[in-house]
Amino acid sequence: WYATSKDGFGWAEQGVAVTRPPKPNVGWRSVTTTDILVWEGKYYLYYQGFMEASGTRGDDCPVAVSWANSPDGPWTPYNKIVIPNGAPGDWDQYSIHDPYPLVHNGKIYLYYKSDSNGTPNNRMQGLAIAGHPLGPFKKHPLNPVVSSGHETTLFPFKGGVAALVIRDGNEHNTIQYAEDWVNFEIKSIVELMPNAGGPFI
Repeated sequence: WYATSKDGFGWAEQGVAVTRPPKPNVGWRSVTTTDILVWEGKYYLYYQGFMEASGTRGDDCPVAVSWANSPDGPWTPYNKIVIPNGAPGDWDQYSIHDPYPLVHNGKIYLYYKSDSNGTPNNRMQGLAIAGHPLGPFKKHPLNPVVSSGHETTLFPFKGGVAALVIRDGNEHNTIQYAEDWVNFEIKSIVELMPNAGGPFI
């Protein structure tokens, strides 16, 4: 669903943005945790695409995408997985959550989180890069690029990108920075961080 606002404070619901596609397409069970990218005059919504009940194999929800010519839609599902779960034994085998696209050097840097062993206390964040919103996305060889954090909450800062590393993991409650958008370093230790505080969520 989506809502619109003229001042950022009062919001009016407008109805469904992205519906569940028919089975067996990615997201047929549920689509959640959307984030938006504007690219060459079109709008792209990335989201978790659930295809089975949560909990049977972690959250089996790879990243899917829909696109539209307007924020009001209509949204056209791509009906393909754009970022899959990792292979058995990979750090991101159990889930791909919170797809978070940013543009850097003319490419899409899509950050995401996963559970290294299927439990929330082992959440980490990875990066996949593509030259087009529909991919193909290539997972970065240095993944996971952030070792902690419950949500992906990043923003461009100076020449690099900063991350609010929230809640989970041994580096939670930190602000981290990567000049090259990949190698993050702790810059601040903070308290009372917002949950899912990204600008486009």
